[in-house]
Amino acid sequence: LTLRRDGSSNFGRNNQYAYFPSVSAGWTLTNEPFMENKPGWLDFLKVRGSWGQNGNEKIGSFGYTTTMTGGNNYSFGAGSNGVIHSGTKPTSLANPDLRWETSEQLDFGFDSRFFNNSLSFSFDWFKKDTKDMLMERPIPLYVGSGSPLSNVGTLTNQGIELEVGYKLSVDKVNLSFLANASYVKNEIKNLGNQTGYIDKESLPTLGTVSRNQNGYPIGYFFGYKAIGVFQTQEEIDNYPVNLDGQNNTTIRPGDVILKDVNGDGIIDSYDERPHAYAAQDFAWDSSKGNKNPLTSMGINLGFEWKGIDFAADLAGGFKNTYVIDWDLKWGVSRGVNGFRYVNMEVWRHEDIFDAKSAWLPGKFPALRGTESFTGKWYNTFWTREVNYMRLRNLVVGYSLPKQWIKKIGMEQCRIYFQGTNLFCISSLDDFG
Repeated sequence: LTLRRDGSSNFGRNNQYAYFPSVSAGWTLTNEPFMENKPGWLDFLKVRGSWGQNGNEKIGSFGYTTTMTGGNNYSFGAGSNGVIHSGTKPTSLANPDLRWETSEQLDFGFDSRFFNNSLSFSFDWFKKDTKDMLMERPIPLYVGSGSPLSNVGTLTNQGIELEVGYKLSVDKVNLSFLANASYVKNEIKNLGNQTGYIDKESLPTLGTVSRNQNGYPIGYFFGYKAIGVFQTQEEIDNYPVNLDGQNNTTIRPGDVILKDVNGDGIIDSYDERPHAYAAQDFAWDSSKGNKNPLTSMGINLGFEWKGIDFAADLAGGFKNTYVIDWDLKWGVSRGVNGFRYVNMEVWRHEDIFDAKSAWLPGKFPALRGTESFTGKWYNTFWTREVNYMRLRNLVVGYSLPKQWIKKIGMEQCRIYFQGTNLFCISSLDDFG
């Protein structure tokens, strides 16, 4: 049982300190008298649980008060008689009632060992509820100041963790295996605003590409659903849905077909929907998105025999979403150095100097002199499910026999090879 009292200068005097209790307990069942007649293959069994709270104060300084910013100058007087006076204004609205963001976590699990402690297995279920989230609240533009920080919103993370290990010693051979896996899913319960969503990432030509919304993961991909690719000009001419707002006159074979979700015959913002397994990872800015996959795992392997040793560490992630953008969508059409595959592996005319020649299929839409219909509309054609397994570390060594090295005054000598990130099997191999 513990009780923390944390303080932070990021909050005003009225909420500068907060208390965060926690409690944990465990019960080793195999130590109890009623387990004296336990099966011979069971060596150890322990159940445990914990509950606790912790706080978050990672925000900018002085959110509880008003700070000023300069450079907001104004001219007083008419025409050439006007005099420019230096001006300041509030950087953002203050919130004197800012307080700690609180996370409450509940965990239940067990640890077990079998067959003379050679096999081990652990399981954990956890749930983490975050309340009073520190977020900026949108305000009207006419206020003329930055959004204030507020304690709004609730978020839930829950999942499971598994770990299994095995050790075997036969004669002079020692083997070890340890694997762990986790599944974690988050969901926004309440953003504390009227709309139930906040646009997280928007781009000038594409609009909203990422959104926080009640009932969905943080920063999920938001856009149009791609349902295919046009194969012929005849297919485009006969397609009943107006995709580009110009009766499909700008569309070419190889362009993406978007789903008319509401069935009104026009592709517009009403057809955008949530997509992706987890929050996306943006190619153009590594600080955005979510690097944590829905499912992750790790494997450790070990081997020893007559001075030879081997150790490998593998890590994998599954069910995340990668957004391939900018260079990939536009290639050379916007003065950007596009990747090889978006410039070469594209739909194109058989005779590049004859616009009436037959179309040859490719992996990506045809290049344009300007931004294409396919590029302007943010859609699932440009997203990829991310699954990977990487060899993070590999060590192979050999310890020379002591009777050899003692002759030259050495106690121990080991020759080894070590490599880091030697290979990665990935669903994104086609994209470098």
